[in-house]
Amino acid sequence: MSIAYDFKKLPRRAGDEPGTVRLYPQAVKSRTVTFSKLAKEIEEATSYTVADLKGMMEAVADAASRHLNASEHVELEGLGTLSLSIACDKDDEGHQPVITSPTQVKPHHLHVSRVNLDAKPEFMNTLTGPFVRADEPFPTNQERPVPTPAERRALLTAHLAAHPYISTSTYMRLTHLTRRQASTELNALVQEGLLARSGTSTHLVFIKA
Repeated sequence: MSIAYDFKKLPRRAGDEPGTVRLYPQAVKSRTVTFSKLAKEIEEATSYTVADLKGMMEAVADAASRHLNASEHVELEGLGTLSLSIACDKDDEGHQPVITSPTQVKPHHLHVSRVNLDAKPEFMNTLTGPFVRADEPFPTNQERPVPTPAERRALLTAHLAAHPYISTSTYMRLTHLTRRQASTELNALVQEGLLARSGTSTHLVFIKA
């Protein structure tokens, strides 16, 4: 058994030499192991049955959710401590709202976005590898073909036919352009009179002119 890893690219920083690519290592998930599989492995090594373990896990999950919903942290013996992260609901384009005053956000605008596990040092010390380079690279590291200008115009038209506006981030996702390229292209379409800007500088979107 080993921990597979690959490298991801970091965004360019001001002052980087042209052509410089900075990387950082990240673990690559090969597959997800179900609790049923873990329970069978534990059953083979202990006196616990799969039914015992599943029942215990359901009881722990139920009790943990009650305490997390009471704004408490939950310690899992041997693993770590569970806590919650919350966030505002996103808009139709998938962006977090820009909050300038607490009065903007009502309780019904919030949701639990993540459950965090702060692992115990003892558990972390059991994760020792060895490490091996992954056979397949991260999908985000693979080169994605950029559509032609005509194809990008068709993608934009189709998006605006189904949505009232488009953001720079959404146009980047559709066309595989960089942020600078996407912003330049959208602003050029504004100059041509095909699009118009809407919103503030912190949440700028483009609509049909």
